Amino acid sequence: MKGLNRIIENPIVPGDNPDPSIVRVGADYYMVTSTFQFFPGVQVLHSRDLAHWKAIGHVITRKSQLDLTGMPDSFGVFAPDISYYDGKFWVVVPYYHGQPRCTNLLFVADRPEGPYSEAIMLNHHFIDPSIFNDDDGKRYLVFGGGWVHEMANDGSQLIGEAKQVWPGTGGAAPEAPHIVKRNGWYYLMLAEGGTFFEHKETLARSRSIWGPYEPCPHNPVLTQKDPNKCIQKVGHGKLVEDTDGNWWMFHLGGRPLIPGGSCPLGREAFLEPVRWTENDWFIVGDEGSPVDRLTLPLIEEGSDVGHSIEIDHFTETELSANWEWVRHPVECGYELNRVGLQLNCKPFIPFGLGSTLILTRRWQHFGFEATTKLLFEPKSRGEEAGMTLYRDSDSFLFFSIRYGIGQTSGQSFDVSRLNENQEFDGLYLEIDQYVAVNKKMLARVRLTIEPGHPIWLKVFLKAETQHLTFLYSVDGITFMDLGVELSAESLYPEAYNRFLCFTAPRIGIYAKGVYGEPEGQVLFQSFEYQASK
Repeated sequence: MKGLNRIIENPIVPGDNPDPSIVRVGADYYMVTSTFQFFPGVQVLHSRDLAHWKAIGHVITRKSQLDLTGMPDSFGVFAPDISYYDGKFWVVVPYYHGQPRCTNLLFVADRPEGPYSEAIMLNHHFIDPSIFNDDDGKRYLVFGGGWVHEMANDGSQLIGEAKQVWPGTGGAAPEAPHIVKRNGWYYLMLAEGGTFFEHKETLARSRSIWGPYEPCPHNPVLTQKDPNKCIQKVGHGKLVEDTDGNWWMFHLGGRPLIPGGSCPLGREAFLEPVRWTENDWFIVGDEGSPVDRLTLPLIEEGSDVGHSIEIDHFTETELSANWEWVRHPVECGYELNRVGLQLNCKPFIPFGLGSTLILTRRWQHFGFEATTKLLFEPKSRGEEAGMTLYRDSDSFLFFSIRYGIGQTSGQSFDVSRLNENQEFDGLYLEIDQYVAVNKKMLARVRLTIEPGHPIWLKVFLKAETQHLTFLYSVDGITFMDLGVELSAESLYPEAYNRFLCFTAPRIGIYAKGVYGEPEGQVLFQSFEYQASK
């Protein structure tokens, strides 16, 4: 396919992929993005042509590397950076834990998909570290606020003192620093204005890494000035040079439903062409504005991240890298057994900050259809399993099959009905909405199937109305609508109640049990996601 071009629409990687960092190694490109409280942490994606991206692994795959237990929503793994040096992949991660300053951690691996080393603690300072490897053999850690600190070649420690070399142009939150070197110039990029509608990318350069730095005369080099355009909140950029000598910038942005409105897909990864000027500055996108589509050389056939349909039968020995748990999975809570993914109905608090059995993947379209097939074999009243629409512990929905209703299975009971049995066995379908810890039951249907019988659950999100509908089937062919049409607005990042929300809604599966009671199990045999209108 070499020599052919293809028109690609932004975003390149849609849906909850903020703070993209990229590195090219030979003809291969690797990207990492922020994952916050989700585990495994720091998803790694691969591409050969900048257009088709596939998740290939994660950096943080063990609790010993970074324990996210108790981590508040949108805390934990902030903007990571990936680089390549001495035959190894180096990923620095700002661990944001709510204490003064931020802890910057380094992970190293021989392969981009891992496994990565245990964490090397570099410093406690500002967020968004990145590594710059100079052509004289020296290495530097750059972090938010325009700070530079020399780093040992083996990455084991920092050397000397940090120096703030350029604080930006005066915008709020100067973060996401990246340095590239070209024609003897050190170019320092910063994201300013915060990761909202005022977001922008600014630039300065110097003949020495320690400065002084002169600001670019056409700052900001990337921002969105037109509130009516579909791509907003642009910034947090990093440059990469392709194999043909062309330069590109990856950056985050958001696509609001209406001007100034909510971005259901959160912060996504976009790509811009970069053009160098005669006086050694560069122009990004359309004269500093993001482009809706761009022309890329097509190196190989493949499927874009977020293409029309994806099916997972859970028959591999490991979960696909598209899946991430809410914090850590409950111990002994799941296994892949060649015929599906088995979740054991272990107890956890779904709106708490501990381990869960909630497994998620990103929304990638404004409208989609998701279907899962499961076999539920409960042992105790109150056990449940099914699908989830999940933003964070402050806002989510459970679309579940559950065993039993009544007081002992976690339901309310009628105090006016004295001396009557209000405990009911059997299987029920239920839709429950959780917002700010409060639970609201939206639907309940009694099922006539026996435990262990296959059941299919389906969720539709209609792009035009942003309304959710819920269906089920007991044969995989005929689906029955539960009659609930619900706005997805409570799941948008802008609808947070507790912590400022940096994550976008996800779709997934879960199972939950009852403390002190025998544990049943559920076998998920397929999960299908596809775009819809």
